[in-house]
Amino acid sequence: MHLLFVFAHQDDEVAVATRILDALRSGATVSCVYLTNGEGHHAPSHIRDEETRQVLLRLGIDLARVYFLGSQHAIPDGALHHHLADALALLEAQIPEPVDEVVTLAWEGGHHDHDAAQLVAVAFAAPRGLLPRTYEMPLYHGYRLPGPLFRTLTPLRVGSSWTPRRIRFRDGLRIALLCRFYRSQRKTWLGLLPEALLRLALGRKEWSRRVDVSRLHARPHEGPLFYERRFHVPYAEVAEAAKGFLEKA
Repeated sequence: MHLLFVFAHQDDEVAVATRILDALRSGATVSCVYLTNGEGHHAPSHIRDEETRQVLLRLGIDLARVYFLGSQHAIPDGALHHHLADALALLEAQIPEPVDEVVTLAWEGGHHDHDAAQLVAVAFAAPRGLLPRTYEMPLYHGYRLPGPLFRTLTPLRVGSSWTPRRIRFRDGLRIALLCRFYRSQRKTWLGLLPEALLRLALGRKEWSRRVDVSRLHARPHEGPLFYERRFHVPYAEVAEAAKGFLEKA
């Protein structure tokens, strides 16, 4: 088995770390691809790349299969939806070998780059007949919450049902504590860690579901999206880029 994980930013791997551990324990090959340079919080891409390498190394991933395409090709953090075709071409060139399963970030309106990463993952999977084996996992969203509030690692209750998988307490705690390696992102992880710790170590569940391509033509959920409130990126802008990309992909 060869599992491909498609991310927007360095540190997104925390959202799927339980799946990575499970894949490695089963003997699968794991490849991780990052589509932006991650410099949106004023940390140089090489710093963020190294932080993620330290985390992935501790999860047991072969670093030769970790590809920072956004850093190498200057795809800006916060602008992946403007570089969808380039990101897809880079991904296809980097991963020419067969893939058995694709895992990416949920279409949940939390960060526009996260949603854009799913668009690229779907465009990669579709011509390879992998859509039935392309899965999304939640990172954060602000559904039905005001202002700066958000939920972490919480499945968005919109669309099809999610599949839970029980995880070990020690795995959940271990993964939550990996945030200490993201030194350049301390402020971000001060907000993400409390609920991540509760969900991973105490809730002890991983949530995933098959990607539903029909949802990519509509808002992730009703009401304001978190990235509209926090990053001031309108959904209409992302939707326009997504429409043109999906029509051509």
